[in-house]
Amino acid sequence: MPNSTREKTVVADGISLTTASWRIPFRSVEPLVWCMDCIIVLVSSLLSGFVYQRWAHGGGENFETSLAVGMLVAVNFTTVLAARGSYKPLGLIALQSRIKEAITIWLIVFSLLLAVVFLLKVGATLSRGAIGTFLVVGLTLLIGWRVLLSSYLTRALAHGSFAERRVLVIGGADEIDFSAGLYRLRRCGYRPIESFPILPSDFETASGMSERLRDMLREAIRTAQSGRVEEILLAIPWNQRRLIDSIVAVLRVVPIPIRLAPDRSIEGLLHKPRKEIGSTWVVDLHRGPLTWSECAIKRAFDIALSSLALITLAPTMLIAAILIKLDSRGPVFFSQLRNGFNNKEFWILKFRTMTVMEQGSEVKQATRNDKRVTRLGHWLRRSSIDELPQFLNVLRGEMSLVGPRPHATIHDDEYKKLISKYAFRLHLKPGITGWAQVNGLRGETATIDLMEKRVDLDLWYINNWSLWLDIKIMLKTFTAVIGQKEAY
Repeated sequence: MPNSTREKTVVADGISLTTASWRIPFRSVEPLVWCMDCIIVLVSSLLSGFVYQRWAHGGGENFETSLAVGMLVAVNFTTVLAARGSYKPLGLIALQSRIKEAITIWLIVFSLLLAVVFLLKVGATLSRGAIGTFLVVGLTLLIGWRVLLSSYLTRALAHGSFAERRVLVIGGADEIDFSAGLYRLRRCGYRPIESFPILPSDFETASGMSERLRDMLREAIRTAQSGRVEEILLAIPWNQRRLIDSIVAVLRVVPIPIRLAPDRSIEGLLHKPRKEIGSTWVVDLHRGPLTWSECAIKRAFDIALSSLALITLAPTMLIAAILIKLDSRGPVFFSQLRNGFNNKEFWILKFRTMTVMEQGSEVKQATRNDKRVTRLGHWLRRSSIDELPQFLNVLRGEMSLVGPRPHATIHDDEYKKLISKYAFRLHLKPGITGWAQVNGLRGETATIDLMEKRVDLDLWYINNWSLWLDIKIMLKTFTAVIGQKEAY
C-alpha cells in the first residue's frame, strides 16, 4: 500500500511556519512585485508634485500632469525590468545586483523622459523641481522596497514559508527522499501531502505494468480526486521514459497538472543558467565570451576612460620618461609579447623599470629586492606608474581596463600544462587590473597554488562580468594604488 507522508509543522527561530500570518504563493511573487513597483512609482510622482508645489509655491500641483509622468515612468521602468527577467523571485534575492540595476534603469528612464520633454517642447507644463523630487523620492522608495523584499524572500526560501501548494508525489524511494529538485520545490511552498514510492519490481516489464503499481496508481487517483491535491509530481529517473509515459497515461483522468521533477542525474545542473533558443532551451555549462552588446558596452567604457587617463596623465608620463632616460641606460619603454583574447599575441607596453629586457624563453618574474630593478624602477613599480603606457594597448583594442592580467607567453605555456582551466582566462581581453589583483593576488605568483587562486578569481570575473563590476574593480584599484607600500 502507498506510504502516506503527511505535512509536519516546521519550527524555525521559534516561529511556526504553518501558522505564519502572511504568506504569498511563490508563483505570485513576480506579478506582485511588478504591481508594487508601478504603485510606488505612481505614488512617488503624485506625492512629489503635491509636496513640491505646496512647499515651494503654496499652490496645488496639476494632478493630471503628475499622474501622466508617473504612468510614463512606471511603464518604461517596469517593462525594462520585466524584459530582463528581473522580477523572478530568485533574482530578487540578489540585493546588490537589483539595487544597481534599479538605479541604472531609473536614471536611463529619466534621461529619456527629459529628452522627450526637450524634443516635444513641453517643458513649460512640467515643474523641474517636482521632477527632481520625483527622481529622488521614487528611487529611494524603490531601493527601500527591494531591501525589504530581499529580506522577506530570503527568509521565506530558507524556512519554506511560501503559501502551500499541495502536491502528490509518485516516484522511486531514493528520488523522493534525496532529490535536490524536490527539496528546492519544498522551499518554494510545494507540500507533499502523500507520497507513493515505486519499487524496482514495479518497473514496466514485457508483460506490462505490475499489479502493485496499478493498485497504487488507483489509490493515487482517488487521493487526487478528493480535492486535496493541486498538482501531481513524478520523481522518476528521466531515463525511464516508458514508465513515465505509462504512468501519465493512467493519471490523465485527473483534471490537475502532472509534472516531472528533475532527477538526481541532473542535480548538478540545477543552479546553471538556462537560455531559451527557439522552442527548446540549453544549459550554460561554461560561459563563453561576452555577447556583442556586452562587448560594445565594455569597449565604450575602455575607450572613454583610457582616453581620459592618457590626457590627464600625459604630464606624469612625460616626466617619468625623462627620469628613466636620466636614471639608467636603455629605452624608455619595455615591450614584451603577451597572449590576448583567443590566444592572439600582442606587444604589451610598460615603462622600463629593469636593467634587462627579457624576451622569449628567458623571462623571470620580478621578486622582492630584485637586483634587476633600477633605482627609479622601484618607485615606478610601487606607484604603478610603469603600467600607464598600457592605456595605449587599451585604445588599440589589445587590452581592456579590467580583465585577467596577461603573463609572458612562456609562462602561459607552462601554466597551461599545470592548471587545466588556465586557458579559460583567454576568453576575455586581458586587463590593466583585474578581480584577482584587487583581491590580494598582485605581483609574483611563486607557487602553483597562488596561480590557481588567481585563475579561480579570473574565471569568476569572466562568468560574472558586468559594467558595475568593472567600475567596482577600477575604484578598488585606485584605492589600492594610493595606499600601496608593498609592491615590488
